[in-house]
Amino acid sequence: MSPIVRFVIPSITFGVLLLGVALGADEPFKPGPAASYAHQTSGPVTIGAKPYNKEELTESAFGKKLDLLKYGVLPVLVVIENKGKEPVDLQNLEVSLVASDGRHATAVSPDDLVHLGTPAKRPGIKQTPIPMPKKKNPMNSPEIVMRSFSARMLPPGDSAGGFFYFEAKSERGDKLYVNGMREARSGKDIMYFEFPLEEQPQ
Repeated sequence: MSPIVRFVIPSITFGVLLLGVALGADEPFKPGPAASYAHQTSGPVTIGAKPYNKEELTESAFGKKLDLLKYGVLPVLVVIENKGKEPVDLQNLEVSLVASDGRHATAVSPDDLVHLGTPAKRPGIKQTPIPMPKKKNPMNSPEIVMRSFSARMLPPGDSAGGFFYFEAKSERGDKLYVNGMREARSGKDIMYFEFPLEEQPQ
């Protein structure tokens, strides 16, 4: 898999704040703790994720005017927590959506969403042609970049959250695959994560 392109921001805290005030929402959008979503823990790192696969969910994060699902784009909120004593390097983070039959859809860079148009046929998760208006392209919205996951380093005791975008439809049995994290000081790879996006019974 190729590394996912992300955007550099001055700090993780500022990055979370840049998730901003959702258009038309009463309160700023703020991710919850990783464990409040479907999640997996390995050592000191916990990753939680939630697919925003309903209109009311996307509206809570992006406002009423930006319906990503309508244009075939599935936003998945990802929160990574580092409860260890060493920083975690996220520069080579890879995130994919995995269907129950093994098909993969790699996250699309926010910059590339504006160029999707009608996607070429290729293996993936139920890719859907995206009709783009001639006058105004909704994928050119700054909220898409502002709310994307953009942290490149995760200090000890800190967390980072944001959206990854997939040119796909949500399906029952979907899993999230996350790879490419390293211990910042030693460069040692951290074991990959793969877990169902549906919360499992306790």
